[in-house]
Amino acid sequence: PSFALLSPVQTPFSSTRLGCASNREEAKKGKAMAKWGEGDPRWIVEERPDATNVNNWHWTEKNATEWSKNRLKSLLVDISVGKDGVGTCSTTEVSSIDGEATANNRKSKLIFFYEFTIKIKWSGKTASGTSVSGSINIPNLSEENDIDEVEVNVTLTGDETSEKRALKDLMRVRGKELVQAKLNQWLKELREEYALDLIKPTDANGKASAGTTTSSSGAATSATNKQTAQQSSSASVSDHQDTKDLMTVNVQEDFKCTCEDLYQALVDQQRIQMYTQSAAVSEARVGGSFSMFGNNVSGTYVELVENKKIVMKWRFSNWAAGHFSLVTMNLEDRDDSTRLILTQTGVPASDYERTNIGWRAQQFERMKMILGFGSGLNMSF
Repeated sequence: PSFALLSPVQTPFSSTRLGCASNREEAKKGKAMAKWGEGDPRWIVEERPDATNVNNWHWTEKNATEWSKNRLKSLLVDISVGKDGVGTCSTTEVSSIDGEATANNRKSKLIFFYEFTIKIKWSGKTASGTSVSGSINIPNLSEENDIDEVEVNVTLTGDETSEKRALKDLMRVRGKELVQAKLNQWLKELREEYALDLIKPTDANGKASAGTTTSSSGAATSATNKQTAQQSSSASVSDHQDTKDLMTVNVQEDFKCTCEDLYQALVDQQRIQMYTQSAAVSEARVGGSFSMFGNNVSGTYVELVENKKIVMKWRFSNWAAGHFSLVTMNLEDRDDSTRLILTQTGVPASDYERTNIGWRAQQFERMKMILGFGSGLNMSF
């Protein structure tokens, strides 16, 4: 095993010699100077799981190219869109991915560099049954741009008629949104799952120090106070969570839908599974339980006022046992939209950023794209 030497506490010079003469006499008598673990605690050589990179100080790197290519090929196939009177189409094959990706750790901070060019084939049929095919080109997927800024170009193969053009435009608008959602999923998995083993535990109990993930520009994106051994990717977080410092998350967002539609999207199990694209449970009654994202988020409903208000006890699976935040969502009917005002109290400070960003990226943006609630308005925090 690897070891790291602990620094001693400063003492008078006479004491730092540790009684050399008397020690020599004890040695002559055949007596052990100290048993393992019984020496001066200021000088004990301590075994550390992070001794090869103490406190994660040095720059370490993990090649994420092949993993990223394989994951993107899986995510970007079978993305389907359709519209009455226009037709249906879906992505059929990722024809090429060129580029590279790396995950890096410096002082428990995860930093990512990636740049890919991606080409995808798509096909479908118009409302009249005419076959259509084309391609999608993503010329620059890189850490320099947010995913919603990534260019996604859709082209048509062969002659372009009005009905073929309508199907291409459907893929260009709705398909682009779904492609970007899949790119967001890849990036989230890269940050929160693939790169976790770069941050080594810093004590004998296997607990890692708190960290953040950043792009090359250094903008913090999510807390990575997570480190476990041999866990599944859907639950690769630690059981430790500091609940001494608690914070409040405030989110306000407008949706192009009625209060009834938004309320149902928030509590209806089938709708939740649709926009989260993962297994979910929702017992929409006071005292009923809910879970989503592979049980990484769960809780119970505290108050339900149909089409107006939702109150629930809410937690991430890695929070301290028994600790829940309290989420209150009020729905306000506007002239042409519904405004959702969310307040979440009791969020551990170490998970504030992940929670804050998660509401937008993992729920509200997906609801807008997949359920068609897009408003084109910016979210305010």
